[in-house]
Amino acid sequence: MRAATALRPTSTGTNSCWRAWPLPRRLAHGRERLACEVTRASSAAAPATSASGVNSATAALFPTYRRDPELQAALDALFADTTDKGIRRVPHADVQHHVDRIIDLGRRLGLNRVHPQWNDGAFWGRMTTLLVGITTDNVATLGRLTFNRIQPAGIMVQTDQAEAAGVPEGPDQWKGPEAGVSEDPARGYSVATHFKLLDADVLGVMHVQALYDTDPEDPEKLWVTFTGFSIEPVHKDADSMARWRGALAEANPDMDAASGRISVAFEPAKRARGCLRYILLDPEWHLALGTSGSLTCMQRV
Repeated sequence: MRAATALRPTSTGTNSCWRAWPLPRRLAHGRERLACEVTRASSAAAPATSASGVNSATAALFPTYRRDPELQAALDALFADTTDKGIRRVPHADVQHHVDRIIDLGRRLGLNRVHPQWNDGAFWGRMTTLLVGITTDNVATLGRLTFNRIQPAGIMVQTDQAEAAGVPEGPDQWKGPEAGVSEDPARGYSVATHFKLLDADVLGVMHVQALYDTDPEDPEKLWVTFTGFSIEPVHKDADSMARWRGALAEANPDMDAASGRISVAFEPAKRARGCLRYILLDPEWHLALGTSGSLTCMQRV
């Protein structure tokens, strides 16, 4: 999801699972001021559902797939307590009983693994339980969002701003050729996160590029190696560009003067590598746990 892209590998150049950046204690400072800035998480309706129980995008690609009724009921129950109420980032404990049910069903149905024929495509982040380093209102530091590579790392941002940017229903994750990763298109993995620089009151977008690998010894895992990322303002009008440059240009002298883009490429020897463990991967829904146990739910669009 928009906020789910801010997952941080626990190390660089080694095998590890994802967790979030630590959030400075000073995040709480000025919380009252931030409260008036917060936009409620998007409650946009999911893509239309076909007679087979999957959404139209999935039905068009996989017309013979039929979801198990018990699994459908488990997904419906999870989203009834979250996205149906306009909640897209929730404490994991609040949905643990739903997660346990889906884990059990995924194992029984053989859907708790990476199925290559269903892995690639374009997806939309629907909800997450990731709360390490980010609040339920999607507020974090710029450093937490950008691998601590963009300065000033301590300024505050708010993610989940795709609706404000004009793309409320994604996609915001791509796997395979659609990811557009030139280094190895077949294994491409990319994510877009729309955010707001709160003090500057300007929208930005972060594009992360990576490569994925399945694990021959553990079919539940998908390994992701990050190759780089960029951030830039969503809008290029004079006011937006002035706000963006005012917030970031001095601390980032390599910013592109015309577009406001700041690009970071990770050296091959220092690329971070992380993993996701899938509890459910069917043609439409990709539900995975990070190493901290946080859940991310992606839907094909």
